[in-house]
Amino acid sequence: MNHVLEKYLTQQPTMRGVIDKFFRQMFDNTCQALESLDGKKFSEQSWNRDRKGLWTVGKSSEDAIYIDRVLHNGNVLEKVGVNYVAIDGELPPGMSFEKSGALATGAADKMTTSKGNRFFATGSSFVIHPHNPMAPTAHVNYRYFEIRNANQPVYWWFGGGADLTPAYLFEEDAVHFHQVHKDVCDQYSSAYYPRFKNACDEYFYIPHRGEHRGVGGIFFDNLNHDNPEKLLSLVTNCADAFLPAYMPILETRKDMSFTEENKYWQHLVRGRYVEFILSCDRGIRFGLASGMVKQQSVFNCMPPAANWEYDDQPIPGSKEAMLKEVLRSPRNWL
Repeated sequence: MNHVLEKYLTQQPTMRGVIDKFFRQMFDNTCQALESLDGKKFSEQSWNRDRKGLWTVGKSSEDAIYIDRVLHNGNVLEKVGVNYVAIDGELPPGMSFEKSGALATGAADKMTTSKGNRFFATGSSFVIHPHNPMAPTAHVNYRYFEIRNANQPVYWWFGGGADLTPAYLFEEDAVHFHQVHKDVCDQYSSAYYPRFKNACDEYFYIPHRGEHRGVGGIFFDNLNHDNPEKLLSLVTNCADAFLPAYMPILETRKDMSFTEENKYWQHLVRGRYVEFILSCDRGIRFGLASGMVKQQSVFNCMPPAANWEYDDQPIPGSKEAMLKEVLRSPRNWL
């Protein structure tokens, strides 16, 4: 076991207990903020697993290990897909976290066993698709994993981040979103924001299109190379930064005028979003490959409607063309 983590666990409440409680609170607080803005409530479905590993409908969300929420066709938000998870389980024999896609390449050699990996995973994830095409789609997800042996963590890491996917680019929105996250990161190290910003640009990239999914934000994976208490504080404060980073943008854009052409372009951008989820996203691969996530829950992040058009090149000089150029070559917004 990491000796710093061992010291932390003997002197403090367990990492998993602290971070799981935080993620559940983040889940509830973010849902409440979105409901307050939209005026419509989320619907909820909770799940547990029986002794055979089969999913069963949870009797109480307080006891559930997986909770889905969805807000569909609201007043401001066309769809919001949300989930919270806290699972103590085992991967199928022969499957490592690296093979399942849950972990960045090269980090899983310390944890592979022939019997499958015993693990604990907790986290919360939001994907927000507004009605108005002038308001950007937003994604936020933070998570914690432990690989366990005899009920003790032998390897652990944090992952996650937050990013924006606009259909129409307002530079001040991108600047605000990045600045809020940079301000948090800089409290811990001036190296964190540029590192996480670059990782976000690299991860949310669609290679078959030669385009990035959006204007970025922050992203990290396999984050464990520092004092656990410091990293716990960093991750929780980054997660808390999402609402002040995104909600003012949504408030500003939600009532702007738009045309049917604008809405159609939004659907084309959403098509790219779907392509990334299906072809590139490691979390989706883990959910499908491990069987540890309800299959319908895996795709709760999908947009409510998307379009594809052959050779969908926008008119040169248009706002749509300006967005495409930014997606090909990410900017330093600050």
